[in-house]
Amino acid sequence: MRRLAAAGLMALAAPLAAAPANPLLAPSPLPYGAPPWPAITVEHYRHAFEVALGQSRAAMKAIAQSRQPPNFSNTVEALELATLPLRRVAGVFFTVAAADGRPEIQTLEADIQPVLARFRAEVYLDPRLWARVRAVWDVRATLPPEQRRLVEVTYREFRRAGADLGPAERARIAAIDERLSALAVAFGQKLVADQKANEVLLTEAEMAGVPAEARAAARRAAAERGLDGFLVVPTRSEVEPFLTLATDRRAREKVWRAFDSRGDQANAQNTRPEIVEMLRLRQEKAQLLGKPSFAHHALEPAMARTPEAAMQLMMQVMTPALVRARAEEAELLALARADGLDRLEPWDWRFYAEKVRRQRFAFDEERLKSYLALPNLERALFSTVGRLWGLRFAERPDIPGYAPGVRVFEVREADGRHLGLFYADWFTRPTKRPGAWMNEIREQNGLMGLSPIVANNCNYTPGAEGRPALLSLDDAETLFHEFGHALHGLMSNTRYPSLSGTNVPRDFVELPSQLLEHWVTEPEVLATYARNAAGEPMPADLVHKVRAARTFNQGFLTVQQLASAIVDLELHLKADIGPDFDPGAFERAVLERLGVPAAVGMRHRLAHFAHLFSDPEGYAAGYYAYTWAEALEADAHRAFLEGRGPWDTDVAARFRREILRVGNAREPAESYLAFRGRMPTADALLANRGLK
Repeated sequence: MRRLAAAGLMALAAPLAAAPANPLLAPSPLPYGAPPWPAITVEHYRHAFEVALGQSRAAMKAIAQSRQPPNFSNTVEALELATLPLRRVAGVFFTVAAADGRPEIQTLEADIQPVLARFRAEVYLDPRLWARVRAVWDVRATLPPEQRRLVEVTYREFRRAGADLGPAERARIAAIDERLSALAVAFGQKLVADQKANEVLLTEAEMAGVPAEARAAARRAAAERGLDGFLVVPTRSEVEPFLTLATDRRAREKVWRAFDSRGDQANAQNTRPEIVEMLRLRQEKAQLLGKPSFAHHALEPAMARTPEAAMQLMMQVMTPALVRARAEEAELLALARADGLDRLEPWDWRFYAEKVRRQRFAFDEERLKSYLALPNLERALFSTVGRLWGLRFAERPDIPGYAPGVRVFEVREADGRHLGLFYADWFTRPTKRPGAWMNEIREQNGLMGLSPIVANNCNYTPGAEGRPALLSLDDAETLFHEFGHALHGLMSNTRYPSLSGTNVPRDFVELPSQLLEHWVTEPEVLATYARNAAGEPMPADLVHKVRAARTFNQGFLTVQQLASAIVDLELHLKADIGPDFDPGAFERAVLERLGVPAAVGMRHRLAHFAHLFSDPEGYAAGYYAYTWAEALEADAHRAFLEGRGPWDTDVAARFRREILRVGNAREPAESYLAFRGRMPTADALLANRGLK
């Protein structure tokens, strides 16, 4: 058994040293094996994928043809080893594809995704590999816990891919997966293109009410494109502040429609064809696998297990959230009537909510943002995780990023041991996909002794020349949220990369990220790091008001989030997606039935719902995961408060030991029980949002 594992490691190492002309196939000259991005060309990526696929394919063939009786080492662990060449190349390439998708990168992405889907089908639908995996599955009880877990996960993935179906069904699933992969790339690329096409050029008069910093950034963005005026890019981090502060109602409507209509216009970037085909293929795949809907298939490995369980939790939250949202709407409309409005539109809500917040809490968005400079918040983030877990961060200018403005940090334990590398990519660029995300450039890998390399991406607007970017409170929470995912990757300590870090069910992966958001508004954090341009700390009275306002407008925010999640789940429960299916009509019907106020709507409309459609499966039927994970994280935060308070390092150490280090090396429910001693209810979530 040991001889086979060692031979597998040597076989993977040898080809890398054999092709020094390609920096992706040679050992990196940079510290900790960081990718040498400046030396990597598109052709290097293409060649590296070809080589890695050849290595992985040869390794899989050797396993399938082996005459040795199947056991953990020569089958399941050997399969893990066989994936490593592709993991290495894919981690580097897809980081760039999402964050700096230049045309030549997009072309390669469109070419390679179907190839990777085809290879995955070759593996999971090979009856010889399936027979060997089944044989190890039958004796899994004799294995140590992490090996047993890897067997369980591997067995489940083979079965969910269709390994136990007949030849015709396996072939059809392979074709479906390949097509889904191509459609996901097309959806994502259309969305990036339409976002760029929907940029809004405004006049100075239309920018009335917008703070000077944001006006300067908009003027600079316009000048960079050779335009005269003020350019608002339809990303959430630009649009929401504009809708909150701009006094010109027609300009607000113009910006809102540009944001809301992405992917849903009568142009070449309309995403309806991809959405409809993906939905039909997902449903067909689910039926081939014996499931009544794609939602039932998607939730099988999740903590929720069934769509019914997910929907039950969402409705427990949606019911009081709708009551709150309607009360909020009545309050805002009473204020808007003074301006001659008889109804609220989506481009009005944030504007009048900000007026109410100013009246009730005596502070406004502009004043708050003046204290939320990105460099200070970055220091606050590093200080917070340093205080809770002892981590130390040192910027490494000697390690290049993958695009201009990307900064690299080495992360060390309190005792000086290297933990991993962290890439910070905070700012928007035309080639970057919308939203915010974390990705693992290199997964933690105990099998090969590799430390993790992770990246966080946001789409913040840079500050004016020589001035820092100023964030909204929502942006600040996003900063902490995404680093919660980074912590999950950095603190992982598993032997097998398939089980490491964020390779957990969707409704568990958001637990660490949502938990870390709580520390953004901790009084000590704000008092220390929230400082204005003069270096003055946020006044104590403003700190108090910010914390008092945490549950303000939560009806609106909760209903928006849940509306998207419920539309997603109901969409993937449908068994009859016809070729003429209208995603817009479907979402409107669901919202009307739920009673969602028109001025609230969805956080993500289907036409640009990248969570669902820019990945072959992604969060499809799984957007409920944010609510499910919030039930976990709200209860987990209570563990700190029930202990010595938010800075209780004993609770933090237990969270690291039982959640962050473990990854998917055991069932997530077992990990949560080990941390908390019981499972949560919706009570803490409702209290967290002020809905109880």
